[in-house]
Order: sequence, then C-alpha cells, then structure tokens
Amino acid sequence: MLEQLTLIEAGAALGISPDAVRMRIKRGSMQAEKDAEGRWLVWVDVEQAAAEREAEREPDATGEREPEREGELSAEALQARVAVLEARLEAIESERDFLRKQVDTLVFAQGMAAQKALPNPARRSWWARLVGGSA
Repeated sequence: MLEQLTLIEAGAALGISPDAVRMRIKRGSMQAEKDAEGRWLVWVDVEQAAAEREAEREPDATGEREPEREGELSAEALQARVAVLEARLEAIESERDFLRKQVDTLVFAQGMAAQKALPNPARRSWWARLVGGSA
C-alpha cells in the first residue's frame, strides 16, 4: 500500500538515510512532491519495503547471513576493489605524466615562437661597435 511519508520516515521504512532518499528523488527513481510547507513527501510502498527488509535479514540457504548494509563487503571483495583502484590510479598517474610532458613541450615551443617574434636589432659592424659610430 502506497503511503506519503516525509524524508525521515521514508528513510526509516526503506532502511536508508534521508539523504539517500533525497538522492533517489533527484535521480528520479522515487516519486515525491513538496507539501504546502515545502517539505518533501515521498511515495513509499510500506508493505513491500518491510518485506524486502525482512528478506534481507533472513539467512540464505547455506546458513550464512548476507551483510545487513550495502556498505559491508567481504575482505576478498575489498582486496579486489583495492587492486582495481590501484590499477586505475597507476593508469591515471601515467596519463598525468604524459600530459605534463606535453605541457612542458608546448610551453617551450611557445617560448621559442615568442622569441622569434621579437624584433632583431640591426647588427652593427665591429668597427662601429668599437668606435661607437653608426653603421
């Protein structure tokens, strides 16, 4: 049965934080509207949410319990995630180093172009430089 709940009530019914409810509204995965006072009222199927939360609490067929929160992962899963993130970090660092070299090359080339654009004063002969006259 669908009910209109406040963010806090909806979070409690779904087992998530009010901020998570807000983000679901923003993404469009939950329907909500503001009341006359400007508070969000969220449409939640309370019976379905309660059944889903109860199913999450029950142990599976092997007798092991699933993590109660989405944020809890096994040590192997965390190690695998760390390995993936380290590989991504290494790739990003190599890309950063490549881009830094490209920037250095471009800055050097720009400096050379600016130097060539400067006017070259007329070269005076050695006699004019020695005596100080014009050539």
